Amino acid sequence: MKRILPAILLILFCTAVSLADDNDFKKIDANNDGKISKKEYIDAVIKTFNKIDQNTDSFLTKDELKAIDKIDVEKFVKEVDINKDGKISKEEFTKAAEKRFKFLDKNNDGFIDEKEWNDGVSPKNSKISPVAPFIIFSF
Repeated sequence: MKRILPAILLILFCTAVSLADDNDFKKIDANNDGKISKKEYIDAVIKTFNKIDQNTDSFLTKDELKAIDKIDVEKFVKEVDINKDGKISKEEFTKAAEKRFKFLDKNNDGFIDEKEWNDGVSPKNSKISPVAPFIIFSF
C-alpha cells in the first residue's frame, strides 16, 4: 500500500500537468484551428503582461514579478531585460516571447501544433533558455 499511493499521486500529477498544458493550448488557439499562430501567441503574451503590470506603467518591476511564484525573478530579469535598467518593458517581454515561439515552432512553419506545444512545455524543458521566460505566461 505504501508503494501504491506514491504511484497514484504521480499519475494524478502527470495527468493534471498534461490537462493544464492542453487547456493553455486551447486558450491561445483563438480561432480553434488546432494550431497557434505567432499572432495568437503574442496576443496571449501581451494579455499576460497586462495582468502582471499592476500599476499599468508598461513595465514589469521585480516587485510585480515576485507576485508570481513560478519564476526566479533575478534570472528572469537578467535574461529578458535587454537594456539592463532592472525592469521589463512590454517590448522586452514580447521579444522574449518571440524567441519562445521560435523555439516551440520546431518545423518552422509559423505555427505551433499540439505536439510542438506539448514537447516544449514539458517540465524537462523548463530550465532551457529561452524557455525560462515562458513559464510565467499564464494564458
